[in-house]
Amino acid sequence: MTGLESILSQIAGDGQKEAEEILEEARKKAGEISEGFKEKGAEQVRAILKDGERQAQDLRDRAKSAAELEQRNQMLVFKQQLIGETVDAARRTFEEAPDGEYFDTLLALYTRFAREGQGELHLNARDLERLPDDFLSRMRKAVPGAQVTISPKAHDVESGFLLVYGGVDINCTFRAIFEDAYEELRDTAGRLLFSSQAAAPKA
Repeated sequence: MTGLESILSQIAGDGQKEAEEILEEARKKAGEISEGFKEKGAEQVRAILKDGERQAQDLRDRAKSAAELEQRNQMLVFKQQLIGETVDAARRTFEEAPDGEYFDTLLALYTRFAREGQGELHLNARDLERLPDDFLSRMRKAVPGAQVTISPKAHDVESGFLLVYGGVDINCTFRAIFEDAYEELRDTAGRLLFSSQAAAPKA
């Protein structure tokens, strides 16, 4: 090998070595970059999973709140229905009472709502048929200043009576009486039905 060839061979060898060193450094940096991307990717995955867990918990909390609200609404509807049924049952107790008790109640209503002057008391067909013979005299004795007669014509009322003074009708049917007092009766029924539940200790 000539001197020139030797020099060229050395240059080629040095270049190859330098190239290999550069390549190795490039591989090393590429590995570092790859590891960096892996770690960054893992952090992103952890962040996504954490956010997903938070969103899932939010969904569970909202579902629980919605279920509790629906349960409260259903319980409120149930309570209102039960109270209404209780009030209706109380009204039917008066309507279906034995004749003696029934007309005693009518006399009590008449005593409360009758006033002085001429008037007429209207009953339904069933009540006219079973009307006690002394009911009119008891009416006059209960309210001496009221000159009220009992109409012989049956009127379309469920129970109780209509008291008519000229063009003024006083509705003394049991349904009207209970409707007028419904708010108070509802509160009373609610206390009787649910006071023990409200006072019970929570589990």
